[in-house]
Amino acid sequence: MSEPQLSEKQEQRIADWLRKVKFRKKIFGGVDEADVWQKINALNDIYKEAWIAERARYNALLAERGKGVDAK
Repeated sequence: MSEPQLSEKQEQRIADWLRKVKFRKKIFGGVDEADVWQKINALNDIYKEAWIAERARYNALLAERGKGVDAK
């Protein structure tokens, strides 16, 4: 069984987001932790949307395959 693949559009959206993301810096000691967690949550939302879209595609393929099996 092959690995699930994100669509090219979904992959591009994630890649664009990762290229553009900027973290708020603290005056001393790196980046703002709260900002990092917000960015992680935003990225998680993007992946969640991609997963939902992939699941819908997979379900449609299964339904289509089921119709073909019933027709025999």
